[in-house]
Amino acid sequence: MQFRPECLPCLEGLVELTVSLASAEPELKGRAREAALAVIRREAGPGAIPALLATRFHRLIRELTGNPDPFRSRKEAETALLARLAGRVIPDPPPRDLAALLALAVLGNALDFFRTPEEISREVLRTPEFAIFHLEAFREILEQGTGLVLYLADNAGEQFFDLCLVQGLRARGWEVRYVVKGGPVQNDLTREDLEASGLAPALAPVADTGAETVGLVLSECSPAFRELYRRARLIVAKGMGHFETLARQPDPRLFFLLQAKCAPVARALGVPPGSFVFRQSSRITSTR
Repeated sequence: MQFRPECLPCLEGLVELTVSLASAEPELKGRAREAALAVIRREAGPGAIPALLATRFHRLIRELTGNPDPFRSRKEAETALLARLAGRVIPDPPPRDLAALLALAVLGNALDFFRTPEEISREVLRTPEFAIFHLEAFREILEQGTGLVLYLADNAGEQFFDLCLVQGLRARGWEVRYVVKGGPVQNDLTREDLEASGLAPALAPVADTGAETVGLVLSECSPAFRELYRRARLIVAKGMGHFETLARQPDPRLFFLLQAKCAPVARALGVPPGSFVFRQSSRITSTR
């Protein structure tokens, strides 16, 4: 998905949030802020991908402030919140129906660092209705046999909502590899975050991308992950960052599972903002 004028205030707001979390030292914050904003001024425009711009300025902010994980405390708070909400939303025992499992998984993607806990709770506790729901295409691949599924995780906290879908796919005979980021980048899930939440054993085996990128940039991933990606028969990609970085790939294995939380992403998907989407990549005709 390409940069749109509406992306500019969002990226600038993300710079300000990240800098405020990264350091309390005014001089360091000023240097990091200016370097990050310079990336946006230099690179934003037609053809740019917002998630890639964010990746570049996150690296600068971490380097200049000396803080390797500015969002650590935010991730801990969001994980605790979603753990509580999952306890209210996910039935015991969880459903086995594929549509219900996808609906539970997408609720976790209501998490966003620009939303208050009250807004997140309101979104997670509502019944999701998919504006796009390519269930039959997904089911058709599942029924053709078994193989490797890569489940590309998004925000820390969503793992509580991902677990049921991961287990449901495994119960259907598929090998599911739950994939986290190779290191801290904004509030995305890492191995360390997963261990801290207590869900690492339940979601194992876990892989990481070997990269600290918003979304997925295969050229920056480790050779081991690139081989997993090549072998996968199905790829479930959570969140807007994965959509932004992968939407240009017409790959029938790839399914995006997300809430379209901003106007540019919603427009690229052809849905109203706030819509829940489960969309096969090969059926995306526009990334406006």
